[in-house]
Amino acid sequence: MSRPPLSAEQIYAESLRILDEEGLKGLNARNLTGRLSCSTKTLYALVGNRDAMVRGVVAHAFAGMDLEFRPGPDWQTSIGNWTRTLRSALLARPYLGSLMTLEDRDATVAYVVRLVDALVAHGFRRRLAIEVAGNVGHWTIASSLLDLRAPGEWDHPERFEATLGWLVSGIEVAHPGGGS
Repeated sequence: MSRPPLSAEQIYAESLRILDEEGLKGLNARNLTGRLSCSTKTLYALVGNRDAMVRGVVAHAFAGMDLEFRPGPDWQTSIGNWTRTLRSALLARPYLGSLMTLEDRDATVAYVVRLVDALVAHGFRRRLAIEVAGNVGHWTIASSLLDLRAPGEWDHPERFEATLGWLVSGIEVAHPGGGS
């Protein structure tokens, strides 16, 4: 009996398993084709070149992250919950920091939209909610990825929490009442 055809999703999933088990050094065509029992021609026909494959792996990683964001009773708590959830997910997969580029912004958009929706529910005008969520998302991702790239330098939870507090305080000052 023949096996079902290989899909791009299977390639991305196997790539993530390799990254979880072996790190960046393990993510190569030889390793992937060996694990998937396929040729490099089949591999690249399904996912494109290496860069396209990596973009797909990053998108697949974000789609599969356990981003169980729970909005809080107020917008300040919602922002805190959102940033901590995203940061924890990024720190759990440290190789993402080495793989992500500006081209991967779309992978995070769905999660940012969840914060936008929470802020709107807390009384923010949609345009302001988009601006706040975009900036909070940028800071959360940038600071988390920098912490991953320079372990021991800035990756102290208390620094993250202090900066988060300053960010929320700045939003409160600039937009009292959440901009409503």
